[in-house]
Formats: sequence, structure tokens, C-alpha cells
Amino acid sequence: FAGYISQVLKNYTDHACDGEYVSLRCPHRTTISIQSSFYGRIVPSHQMCPSRYPHSYATLIKEDVACSVGTSLQKMLDECQDRRSCQFLVNSRLFGADPCPGTGKYLIVWYKCRPNEYKSKVACEDDKLRLSCKKSMVIAIYSAIFGRTQGGSLECPYLGMPMI
Repeated sequence: FAGYISQVLKNYTDHACDGEYVSLRCPHRTTISIQSSFYGRIVPSHQMCPSRYPHSYATLIKEDVACSVGTSLQKMLDECQDRRSCQFLVNSRLFGADPCPGTGKYLIVWYKCRPNEYKSKVACEDDKLRLSCKKSMVIAIYSAIFGRTQGGSLECPYLGMPMI
């Protein structure tokens, strides 16, 4: 049981170079929850995903190390979110328009494995939050947020100055 819980609460990172398969997997009774994603190149090829061209050719072209695709996160959400596993071939066609043709790119994905069954609780500022479970059960906190969500959820009343 402890091994299962540690797999569920763990943060996962996976990467694949262009032309390789990326494979995300979660344990039984959990699904993939994409946290973040990057597709492009921000480090030289000698540090990650070496160029497939001979070294002499690679030195003739200037490698772009400021290349990223803005659709990476949405594509990963579309492909893998809420699935137990997902696998696909990484290439620039998958992510839309190639922002740096001729530069080998790579995908890095950060994800967690969310339990299929979970409860969520909200407590507003100055409230107490009580968590409890049945006897012989264990509480495992999958994630927590303090503050307001980016979407501006109105679960708690706004106590600041009124907007004019």
C-alpha cells in the first residue's frame, strides 16, 4: 500500500527527442494529470537530444536554442489527460507550425497520477478545514492551493476593496 501511495503522490517527468516515442503511465485506479509541458529546444544538442546530422554539417548551421511551441501544453492535455497511459511519436507536425525548422526539438512532460476517486474540500480565509476518513483508512493529500485560482473562482467571498 505504501508503494502505491508513493507512486500516486510522486511528480513524474518524461522526455523524448524528435523521432522517439514518449510514454506516460500511471498505476491502477489512477489517471494522468498533465502539470506542464515543453516542446522545442532551449539547451544545445550536445546537452540533450544530439543532432542526427554529422558533426561537420551541424557546425555549418546555427542551432536555435530559443525555440518553443506554445501549443505544447494543450496538445499534451488533448493526448493524455485523464488516461491511464498514453504513447505517441514526438515530431514537429504533432504540435502545428514548426517555429525553428532545421533544429532538432524535444518534448518534456511533467505529470502526476490522480486517483480515480478523490474528494476535494475548500476552506476560506480564517476558516478551519477538518479532514477525516473511515477507521483504518489513510489521508493522502494529492494537491493543495492557497490563494485564488487563476480562473478567479468565487468559492470564497472577496473581502478587499470594491472595484469601481
